Amino acid sequence: MSDAPYQVTGLKRGVTRYPNYDAAILGFRNYWYPAMRSSDLGHKPVALTLFGEKIMFYRDQGRACALEDRCPHRGIRLSIGKQEFPGTFTCRYHGWTFDLKTGLVVAALTDGPKSPVCGRAGVVVYPVEERAGLVWIYHGESPAPPIDWDVPGELLHKDRAVGIRISDRPGDWRHAAENGFDEGHGKYLHRDSIFVTFQHPPAWVHSDVIAEDDGWITRSTKDFAFQDDYPGLGRWPKMRRWKTTKILSRASIRLPGTLRIHFGEWIHFEWYVPTTPGRHRYIQLAIKHARGLDALLFKLRYWTYLRWLFHGRFNDQDARVVEMMETPPEQLFGPDRSIIGWRKLAEKARVIAGGEPAAASAPPSRTETGSTQQFVSEES
Repeated sequence: MSDAPYQVTGLKRGVTRYPNYDAAILGFRNYWYPAMRSSDLGHKPVALTLFGEKIMFYRDQGRACALEDRCPHRGIRLSIGKQEFPGTFTCRYHGWTFDLKTGLVVAALTDGPKSPVCGRAGVVVYPVEERAGLVWIYHGESPAPPIDWDVPGELLHKDRAVGIRISDRPGDWRHAAENGFDEGHGKYLHRDSIFVTFQHPPAWVHSDVIAEDDGWITRSTKDFAFQDDYPGLGRWPKMRRWKTTKILSRASIRLPGTLRIHFGEWIHFEWYVPTTPGRHRYIQLAIKHARGLDALLFKLRYWTYLRWLFHGRFNDQDARVVEMMETPPEQLFGPDRSIIGWRKLAEKARVIAGGEPAAASAPPSRTETGSTQQFVSEES
């Protein structure tokens, strides 16, 4: 396997049971991904590296757009340039001017208005949309499907209050996705987090992974204990009467790498957008379906403590271990049923290995997957 250095699954390098997933070093193609906050895209170019590609985002006459951030003349980044004419963008070096809709050169200013370069050179233009306070970009060769295929339905609710935090992190995007849906680490890694000060995480949870609506798979608890006897060691953990034992969250994941955590009255989402091999853009969004005073109170709650305690310190604990993670080799155990379920789902990505599009279809519905279908109980 030529991409073995970036393989993330298996007992040894070069051997994999999940070839499509292990080949997706820079993510799955033919999906929409969030890239940045809409509020961060004004009338100055924003340069990002996503999927290993240099991309320039720009807002022209209110419309968000994205171009390959490389002038084909001498390879200069377009994002250091400026707009000379509406609907275009001009390279700072020699004045090559590109149409923002087609990417074609419409003028080469320093060669005069009759330059033969016009219409004969250009850059890649990426489909871009805006939803839920985020700029979304389509990554793939085939025609872009409707963005609603890949934007969770909860984000399209017209009455909503949203909080967003974005950071660029070291660590493979697949390790980050597996950490997000992982069953076991939340019961130990986050046990000392301030965010769960008044909660008793279970000592252990046994779950199955079930398929649900719109392509999601969800961890479904079948057994758990808040304290237990460990042979030869004693009882663990210590119970505190002032901590609640109410289980407050439900975790789901779907392609191309979208995590959803239901906290009852509000929902947390996160995306792991590949940037370069071994790094990713970590996008977190907290949403509550609310309006008026209720919406304002949720935004206040987000900026007062959720952004700091949950999107910050709590999930930064994950960042540290994701950066350290090195697999293969790996030796899995019972709670890794969740990771195995995600890997099996990833093998069914919209684009198969080799870059050929899979048969076009909308995300699975309940009737296609079965609302309580067990996705995986063990690796087989």
